[in-house]
Parts: sequence; C-alpha cells; structure tokens
Amino acid sequence: MKKKMISSGNLLLRITLFVFTFSMFLVYFSSNYMRDIAVNNLAEDDAKKTSELAFEVLYTKMQDGWSRDDLYKIIDRLNNLKPGLTIHTYRSTLVEQLFGEVESEQNGKADPYIQRAFKGETIFLPVDNDKKMRYIRPMLIKQECITCHSNTKEGDINGVIDMTFPENDIRIPLDTIISYFLLFTLIAIVITFFVFQYIMTKTFVQPISLFANSIRKVIQSGDYSKEVLYNPKTIELDILGKTFNELLSKVHATLDTLSNKNKSLEEYKKAIDHATIVSKANTKGVITYVNDKFCAISGYSEEELIGQNHNIVRSSHMPKEVFKDLWNTIENKQTWSGIVENRAKNGESYFVQATIIPILDENNEIVEYIGIRQDITELKALQFDEINNSVNQALDVRFQDILDYIPVSAAIVDKSSNLLFTNDIFNNKLAYLDGNKITIDTLFINQTGYVSNTSIIDFKDEVISLQDSCMQKVLINIFGADTEFYITIKKLDINSLYLILLFDIDNNLF
Repeated sequence: MKKKMISSGNLLLRITLFVFTFSMFLVYFSSNYMRDIAVNNLAEDDAKKTSELAFEVLYTKMQDGWSRDDLYKIIDRLNNLKPGLTIHTYRSTLVEQLFGEVESEQNGKADPYIQRAFKGETIFLPVDNDKKMRYIRPMLIKQECITCHSNTKEGDINGVIDMTFPENDIRIPLDTIISYFLLFTLIAIVITFFVFQYIMTKTFVQPISLFANSIRKVIQSGDYSKEVLYNPKTIELDILGKTFNELLSKVHATLDTLSNKNKSLEEYKKAIDHATIVSKANTKGVITYVNDKFCAISGYSEEELIGQNHNIVRSSHMPKEVFKDLWNTIENKQTWSGIVENRAKNGESYFVQATIIPILDENNEIVEYIGIRQDITELKALQFDEINNSVNQALDVRFQDILDYIPVSAAIVDKSSNLLFTNDIFNNKLAYLDGNKITIDTLFINQTGYVSNTSIIDFKDEVISLQDSCMQKVLINIFGADTEFYITIKKLDINSLYLILLFDIDNNLF
C-alpha cells in the first residue's frame, strides 16, 4: 500500500498549529498546576500567620484572666473577621484534667487530622472540591503557661487550632505572580522546543540524514547502480529521493558508456602507439610524455626525455623559419603538419611526417600539445634516389639527344673511359662490338704517331692539351682493317664526363 505523503509547507503548518495548541494546553495546565501550588503555599503561610495571631489573642486573654465564654466570644469574633473563615479550638487531655471537658469539642476531636495534630503534627490540606483549605496546628505550652497549667511542662501540647478558609481569601503578591508567570513561560518554551525538535527530527532530520548517509556509501563504494535509501515523510523529500535515484541511474548508464568509450580509446591509443611516434609537451614545449617508438627512434630513454625541451631532438639542418611557422600555427590553436628532420642521440638524422595538435580546455585555452609522427626516413631516402635517378635519366636523355645531332662518330665516356652513350654513326662504324661494355681506349692500336693509352698519361688529357695546336689521330681496327680517325675530346662539367668525336679521315669529314 502506497504511503500517503504530505507537502512540506502543509506539514510545517500542521506542526506549527500542533506546537501552538500544545503550548497553549501546556501553559494552561502548567499555570493551573503552578497556581495551585502557589495558592497552597501562600495559603499555608497565611494560615500559619492567622493561627499564630489567634493563639496570641487567646493567650493574651488568658493572661488577663478568662472564662470559657470569653474564649468562645473571641473565637466567634475571629470567625467574623473574614467571610468563610472558621476557627475551632480543641483542648488537650492535660487541659481537660484541670478545667473539664467541653462537650462541643468531643465530636471534632475524633477527626483523624485532629488526632495527628494532638501528636505534634502540623497539617495543611490544600484546596478541596469546595474550594476551601484547612490548616490544623498544635498549640504548645510556653513557660508562662505553666502557672495556670500546673500539670504541664514547656513544650507539651496545650490544644489544637483548626482553621478552614476559602481559596478567595488568598492574595498573591505581584512579584510572586511575575515570578510564577516567567517560570511557567520558561517551562512552556523549553517543553515546546523539545517537542518541536522531536517532530522536526523525525520528519526532516532523520530522513535527510538517512538520505545523506546512503549517498556517502554510494560515493565510497563507487557503485552507482544501487538506489539510495530514504524514508520520506513529505512529498518534497519523496520527490528529492526519486529524482536523485533517477540521476544515479543516468550517471551509471553514462559511466558505462564512458567506460566502453575509454576501452575503445585505450585500444585506439595502443594502435597509435604501435604505429606512430607520439609525444606530449606543455605550453612551453617541455616534454611530458613519450611512447616507446619515440624512445626507439631517438635513442633516448623515457627518463632522459621527460622534462626536457623538445629541441633535444632538433636537427641543425632544419631552417628556423619552419619552427617559427610551427609555433605561430599551434599557438593560434591550429594544427600544424610538415616534414621535420630530427637528430637522434647518436647524432644520426631521421625524418618524420609530423602533426602537432593543440589540446584545449573547457575555456578554449591551450593546456598542452600532442605530436603524432610517422617515420619517413627510408621513404625520404627512396625519394632522394628517385630524384637522382630522375636527374640522371633526364641527363641521359639530354646526352643521347646531343649525340644524335652530331654528324660524326660520337661517344660520351666517364673518367675511366667507359663508353656511356654513343650515336648511330659510332654504332654503325663499330657494329662488331655488339653492345659489349668496353673502354674506348681498348679500341686504339698502340702505334707510333697515334694516340693510345700508355697507362702513364691518360689519353684524354693528352688529346685535350694538344688538340688546339695539332690534329690528333687514333688507329682503330675495324673488321680486320686499321682505320685512321681524327679524335677530339671535350671535358663536360657534369659528373666528370667526356665527349669524344671521331672524324673519318677517308671520307674527309671534319
């Protein structure tokens, strides 16, 4: 069965009305109780004084010489002093032995209270149903009484005064009224406070305390799948508990999602760490994290890198303008990409394709930088080889084109005289070579008057040094016949190559 709730506002109103009503009843009953106590105390004091006065009056009259009638007249006059006041006197047995019994006193002496008074007890009976009070007091023998009461001694009970008077005869002093009023008020406030505290504790404090302790346990355990326990007494506390448990459920679902995403991110991180060179640096460029591949390619240990500036791996071959552009880009919260040459611990260079990413906080301020790099050292070497090959191919094409335009036998050789390029005329003349790789000087016949390779002086240098002053000839055996050629050599500026021209003397081609 669903527990019926009440709103906090209505509950507070009910509590206030209850406490107010309770306070009024408390003040009423407390004031009546305290009033009765005060009235009785004051009545007892007043009765005591009245009895003493009556005793002194009677005693004075007895000293002057008295008769029984005189005594009764005095008592009657005392009874007439205040409306409702009645005074009775009862003589003790000792007095009756000397002066005789009084018949009218005998019935009253049978009263148990009178009997107690004759034994020396002073008795005060508070307000009864008739709104009257009664004060019974024994009268004691004084020294001067012994003269007449010769059979007594000082301190014996001479008789009893029995006074009955109405409540209205009591007059409470103003200061007593104020004192009791303050006392009543204080008691009412204290009791009201404890009642109010008890109700508030049961209604609000205990449920909230249970709620807070349950939350603390959830936080300490870190298990957000459990619901928080609460025992609401109001609609608002019930709504608060249900709302918080709904929030816990969403937090638990969110944490599960984040946990799964974190697992995925960890896997991504492993993949990135396995495939790329990763580092992190603070806003001043000081390294705060490196992965294993960074350490492997740089040759530094993690301990050697953490806390160092990133320029520890900077190569002196890199232009300063590159790093200036890098910092300008990332400090403007943009991603920078480019090829960077770095220097390893052993001094060797390595090339990376670098991407530097600024990481921003919730205020869009840079907190650190992450660098992700790919090792392209081998790729860079391949690119250099390709470029050189491309240049060489371009040169090859250029050299071949040049030779094809020359109308005589022409060839290009290297410093060691290896044939590198030949034109068609050369190939036709020396077709018997059939593509064999030879050095051109092996074709020359060593004979006086002709250029040949003596292994002491390079024939190319000899021809170049003399060709301006005279015509140089070589003798080549072609299909069994020694054939003469004029030879001209020009040293090229590229890769120490030489251009050799052979002029056929028989055809007078110069």
